[in-house]
Amino acid sequence: MCIPDEMDRFLRREGVVLLIRGRPGTGKTTLSLELMSRYNLAYVGTSKSIREILKTHPWVTGDMRRMMFGVDEAYDFRDTEKFGNMFYLIPEALRHVLNLYEDGEIEGIIVDSWHSIINELNVKAMEERERSELYDSSSLFLKLLRFADLGVKFVIVKEGEEDDELTYLADGLVTMYRKVEDGRIYRWMLLEKLRGEEITKNRYFYTLQGSRFSHLVSRELAHPPKVIGFSREDGNGTLGCTYFHDVFTVKRGNVVVFDYGEYIPKSYKLVPLMGFVANHISSGGRAIIIPSNDLDIGELKYYVYLFGLEKHYNNIRYLYGSEVYEEISKKVNLSKPMEIINAVAEEMPEEASEMPPLVIVGYDRLYSYLSPREIMQVLYRIKDIVREKGGIMLIAGNITDREIKRFCSSISEIYVKFHNIAGDILMYGIKPWSRLYHLSLEYNRYPEVVKRVIA
Repeated sequence: MCIPDEMDRFLRREGVVLLIRGRPGTGKTTLSLELMSRYNLAYVGTSKSIREILKTHPWVTGDMRRMMFGVDEAYDFRDTEKFGNMFYLIPEALRHVLNLYEDGEIEGIIVDSWHSIINELNVKAMEERERSELYDSSSLFLKLLRFADLGVKFVIVKEGEEDDELTYLADGLVTMYRKVEDGRIYRWMLLEKLRGEEITKNRYFYTLQGSRFSHLVSRELAHPPKVIGFSREDGNGTLGCTYFHDVFTVKRGNVVVFDYGEYIPKSYKLVPLMGFVANHISSGGRAIIIPSNDLDIGELKYYVYLFGLEKHYNNIRYLYGSEVYEEISKKVNLSKPMEIINAVAEEMPEEASEMPPLVIVGYDRLYSYLSPREIMQVLYRIKDIVREKGGIMLIAGNITDREIKRFCSSISEIYVKFHNIAGDILMYGIKPWSRLYHLSLEYNRYPEVVKRVIA
């Protein structure tokens, strides 16, 4: 569904008035066109705006085009009993559309944009003084409310974010926002009121890719009824994590940093990380893991099961601070930097393989045992060992220490940031620069990260 459930329930009711507002470029018209298609609405705008829509939204169908009407044009209409005398005090385009409503051809009307239509009506009132009552812009909204009381559904698009009479009288209010930061576009909408509906989530990110509107929701990973598993072919010969191969390219000797912000759900940390592991061990490579605090041995075995990697299980080396009775595990004193470094060096394969070794370092685990200076020493030495073997190093965690954050940025070729904003998980590359992506999780043969660019 392209819109949130709360909006969908609201717009299925008769006689509601929804106000969509926002600054230019936020996608108000694109959203209104999606609503037009979904809820069988007619579109009333200016002739100029309709011509522009047809240029910028090639997906608008012929059926939709036939239901788009310019308020500045003349249309046939017939008399009505349903709407009373008020029917004759509105422009002909709206009369024609209300006739369509009476005939059951449409369920409501989109008015886009409010200010451009008001300006057009003011011009018409000056041009046709003898019919100026038809173009009285000051009372148009009150007239539309009267028609809504008789069951007509209205979606009104308004420029700007300011409160006014429309804001207070409309049954529903949606505000759309757009922000550009470091060259990345952020788009989100606030469901400010939907009278008669419970709003369980009021903030949604959305994308306008392909001139289509689609809201975005970060979903948790559901336990699958059946596991098929990750295969070598799923890696497509790429290094690193296949989920992000079109965002950054991992090469032998690279250091990759996954820097998690506050409150990133555990599954959004472990699925990308285990995607790295799956790609390597399914191709015969070795994964050496100093686990994060989220990845105890039980969690690791669960994700090995989810990815269907049991036959490659012995390609993992799990360096832990206490005794774990698993064949793949090795006890390491994590409070001693040299012991950590030596343990990693001992587990590196002696011979080169098609898939280079992968070393994963859980930052928060080291932070529990070592000082910042010792952490940087360990990371630097492991980096040298990995590069010597042509391997790949992944540092993952919520890196809160500024000095360590700068250090990780300096030694890495790839630095990726994750954020949780009101339950939505966002990702973008700092090194190299990338656009902003919205993430969700799903299970399709194995756990997958579904990413959508916010554009």
